[in-house]
Amino acid sequence: MSSTARSSAAMNGDQPPSKKQMTKHSSSEISIFSLPYDLIFNILARVSKLYYPTLCLVSKKIRSVLASPEIYKNRSLLNRTESCLYLCLRYHLDDSLDPNPHWFALCRKPNRTLTDRSSRGLVLIPITSPDVRHEPSSSVVAVGSNIYKMGRHSTPSSSEVSVLDCRFNTWHSAPMMREKRSSSAVSVVDGKIYVAGGCEDLNNCVEVFDPKTQTWGNVTNPGAEIRPSSEANFESFGVEGKLYLFGDNLKYVIYDPKEARWNPGMVMDMNDVASAVLFYHGVIGNVLFLWDEREFKWFDFEASLWKKLNGVEDLPDLDGNFKMVDVGGKMYVLWNVFGRCEERSIWCAEIALERRGDEMWGNVEWFDVVLTTHEPCGLFDADVLSVTV
Repeated sequence: MSSTARSSAAMNGDQPPSKKQMTKHSSSEISIFSLPYDLIFNILARVSKLYYPTLCLVSKKIRSVLASPEIYKNRSLLNRTESCLYLCLRYHLDDSLDPNPHWFALCRKPNRTLTDRSSRGLVLIPITSPDVRHEPSSSVVAVGSNIYKMGRHSTPSSSEVSVLDCRFNTWHSAPMMREKRSSSAVSVVDGKIYVAGGCEDLNNCVEVFDPKTQTWGNVTNPGAEIRPSSEANFESFGVEGKLYLFGDNLKYVIYDPKEARWNPGMVMDMNDVASAVLFYHGVIGNVLFLWDEREFKWFDFEASLWKKLNGVEDLPDLDGNFKMVDVGGKMYVLWNVFGRCEERSIWCAEIALERRGDEMWGNVEWFDVVLTTHEPCGLFDADVLSVTV
């Protein structure tokens, strides 16, 4: 484990120092802890989360301060919360997946300048999980500072819901779903989590969770025209405040939470929107993007057309598995590169997006290797999420 990972691992091991401890210094000692207690938290709360692993190298006291709840209260009060990228990798063990996934966060590397292209990397995050099991799940979604894992990846199905609090890197349980599910589709619309499919009761194939009230609610049945004939998977995504749900033969319907009803998927050509769930896609800044035929496309809902994303021609070849995710309104793309001696590298690119009339332009702000490993793994089985901390 690197020194960055070891420093990150220590973030959860110490209690924040008391006011007495912070102010107990000799008159000749110059230290941040000679400052008033509230001012110390106010200063450190203004530092970007990307630098926390580096700051943890300074001292145990700073590590303990950065792991305290008060830091995140101050960050919220000071409007210093920010979006951070989290990656969940599952290493391959023979012909199966490691049941204990490995979590990484994209952070600044120590001893690198801001202009250094390779100044960011994926840092291993130590996760504590009291009373929470680690079965892999394809139903993972982020809301705020929490990552929710719904049910299980395969049979037997489960109604359990686990939550990873990314402020303190701890798992805890959440209210269970009403139905037992496996490999269900999950999407976020207006801050609520919609879970569909993967259950035996097809009459109650969709339910919704409100993270604010921690309650589950029913959703009107989407109808037999898209409902699978057996316990099968749906696909879904949320965009422009609506849920797009796909069933058998990629037939789809659109759920409008404000109207609390399903509408036929007649907004766009079936082949256009259905292709998004078959290929690599993501919703960035409330715009649906697609990687298809070696180029990025975005869907113009007004024109009901897929259009090319301009300005990203300088990106490396993205053949193979990759993921895209919205991090603070920017597109982050992760992809695999396989080297010699079974070396595997994960690359990341940050792309700023701009709408110019009927066109969409992307500006590639940086790209570089963010993780290198000899462990057998790939992005096909990975989860890439954006959390706000």
